[in-house]
Amino acid sequence: MRTLTSSFLLSLMAAGLAACSAPAGPEPTDSSAMSMGQAAALPSPAALKALSCPSETSFVAPTELTIEAEAIPLSDRANGASLPPGVRFAGGWALTSPNESVGGLSGIELLPDGAFLTVSDTGAFVWIGHEAGELTGQGRIAYMKGQDDQLLRGKTEGDSEGLALKDGLAYVSFERRHRIEAFALETCGASARAALVASLPGEIDGTDIRENSGAEALSSGKTLRAGYEQLIGGKSPLVDVTATGATITLRDPLGTDFDSPLVGMTNRIALGDRETAGSVIYSLRRNYNPVFGNRLAVEAEYMDAGGSSRRGLFTLAPPMNVDNFEGITVETLADGTHRIWIVSDDNFSDRQRTLLFAFDLVGEAH
Repeated sequence: MRTLTSSFLLSLMAAGLAACSAPAGPEPTDSSAMSMGQAAALPSPAALKALSCPSETSFVAPTELTIEAEAIPLSDRANGASLPPGVRFAGGWALTSPNESVGGLSGIELLPDGAFLTVSDTGAFVWIGHEAGELTGQGRIAYMKGQDDQLLRGKTEGDSEGLALKDGLAYVSFERRHRIEAFALETCGASARAALVASLPGEIDGTDIRENSGAEALSSGKTLRAGYEQLIGGKSPLVDVTATGATITLRDPLGTDFDSPLVGMTNRIALGDRETAGSVIYSLRRNYNPVFGNRLAVEAEYMDAGGSSRRGLFTLAPPMNVDNFEGITVETLADGTHRIWIVSDDNFSDRQRTLLFAFDLVGEAH
């Protein structure tokens, strides 16, 4: 990994707002973290909630809809679903809905009630009903509103990709107009409007970021971390936004037999009851070409007082039932097992599917 001194300025909220206590990944300690001067402070969760859900705004419930789930195997071939020791396929489903707006799912989080919250790259939140390990067939949808309280229109404004939940807010990263915005869904539901958290760079290390290759991944922890899909010199740009500035790092993918752009990250989660037990962020990487199809890699970054380490956990490729997976989240089961959930973006194409897969990390994979 190498660290770059960023030359851009994040467009943050007005100075004087309290520093954000919570949003993603390991806290940057590199001296290249830039000073933000007078406008250093990130908006606090309370300030973001007030901007997203002003006092005169009433809660509006998302629209109810049906989401049908068909169980599918990891592979249709008896010998086509080999996973490494310690990784167990826990279930797979192909999702469909009579509502044609359900699709393009690019980010996913697990809510306290067990349901999934996802973002569509057409600028919508989609809830997927899930209880006790079973999909309920119920769902909801709410279209995102901009800072002007008007619905986001077109790909330029509404290409939402990454999702991270923290402090009662849904943080969303966008491509094309590269930025992170927050939505107070718990307070205002479908009437929540976007509150700008940060504008993200459209150029890194002298390389222009393509419109459709920006911050696909978003993670919350000690910083708010945006991960770019575009590779620069084979490395993935990570932007860590803190209360005092921002640091950009270029990270090498772990060894695979294919290029692996970063498309998803989980929040940073504790590995035990004590902070000294460490924490982990899981990442999802994806490669596609017409010859080999979609190939995916899941990796983990482990952090403790002694530093951090990374390792690959498993890969997915044909003849497995893989598709354009872009979203990843993690559930901690009652016995402490980490269950990795991934969701695919069907691009609203008849040739692709919305798939939801679950994998349990047991034994040496944990």
